[in-house]
Amino acid sequence: MTHTGRRTEATAISQWLTSTTRHPDIAEKDWAAGRPAILRTGIIYDAVRMPMELVHAAVWSTVPDVVGGALAEVLDGPVVCHPGRWYYALVPPGTCEVWRSPVAAARGRGGWLGIPRVDRTAPAPVDPYWAVPVARIDRLCLPAAVNELLRVGRERYEGATGGVHSTAYVAVLEHAEECTACATATTASPSTCAVGTRLRKAERAARR
Repeated sequence: MTHTGRRTEATAISQWLTSTTRHPDIAEKDWAAGRPAILRTGIIYDAVRMPMELVHAAVWSTVPDVVGGALAEVLDGPVVCHPGRWYYALVPPGTCEVWRSPVAAARGRGGWLGIPRVDRTAPAPVDPYWAVPVARIDRLCLPAAVNELLRVGRERYEGATGGVHSTAYVAVLEHAEECTACATATTASPSTCAVGTRLRKAERAARR
């Protein structure tokens, strides 16, 4: 593909991503400034929030290029990485309504997601990037494949850490799905939720 062809394809994907907002110019400004655009889920895609530990356990690696390659092969659709916490698999809209998983929540209508610029594929320590870029606007991850990846990841993670820790870890995940403060916490901006703090403390103790 020529340089002009790649640029045209990237523009089409960007327009597809920003079709969920009435103000695509704001998203474009965010991307130009190096920030992710905060865009709606549930319109052209839903997003399954996959715990990083389970993804890494499923693919037996924490190396970004290896993880990205494995996810591309297994899920065959775009995946956003929010470093240090989550991977988001973009799945067909409507998945949220039927999604059932004890370890991963799905965002549909009414949800939002930080989406990096289409060419933001280099791993970063903080900013979101595409672990698996959008190849085509009609190609999304298969929910069944995402569910199987998480099943394998949980099985391997629990086998590696033992039952006590896995129970504590799942408790942290389940709480984060209900608590906005914990779900959006980062190292620089930790959660102030007392329940989340207690659960994370128990998880760290069980890990030892």
